[in-house]
Amino acid sequence: MIETLRLVLRPPVPGDAAPLLEAFADPDVMRYIGLGETGTLQDAIAQVERMTRAWELDGFGRFVVVRAEDGLVIGRVGLLAWDPLTWTSGVRREIGDRAETELGWTLIRSAWGRGYAAEAASAVRDWALAVVRPARLISLIHPENLRSKRVAEKLGERFDREVFTRRGVPAELWALPSTDRTSS
Repeated sequence: MIETLRLVLRPPVPGDAAPLLEAFADPDVMRYIGLGETGTLQDAIAQVERMTRAWELDGFGRFVVVRAEDGLVIGRVGLLAWDPLTWTSGVRREIGDRAETELGWTLIRSAWGRGYAAEAASAVRDWALAVVRPARLISLIHPENLRSKRVAEKLGERFDREVFTRRGVPAELWALPSTDRTSS
């Protein structure tokens, strides 16, 4: 668990599917995530199961973000492993040493514009660098997602290159210069 000034970040539990559905069912929230499709409660349950599996197999994953003042679940922020040969997400244990570690964030719309994404992502970045120690920490951001690009800049990430996920979705790869294994 990670605590910030206004937030509590914790691994997911099965009961998180219903509150996370607010984000997954919102077309504005999902516009730049994956294929841009909204999800159902069954999709949210499956997502929480995938998040839990990553924690079990890799010892890291996406945290559920809870607003400390009222206990409201406002989204997820955390780490996701990607296979850079195919740009398919999965778990690092199965992908192996070539896995790229992404820091990503998804918040309910009512939490936008309040600095929560940057606050939570900064805390996860610091935790990841100290505990997970990835060779490189990246964020994959849809080219039109200006809000997420601003968060990436606040985290110290810089644009590296464009990639396409296995599903054909364009993404800008942003990386922390201090963890980039190609830096001199």
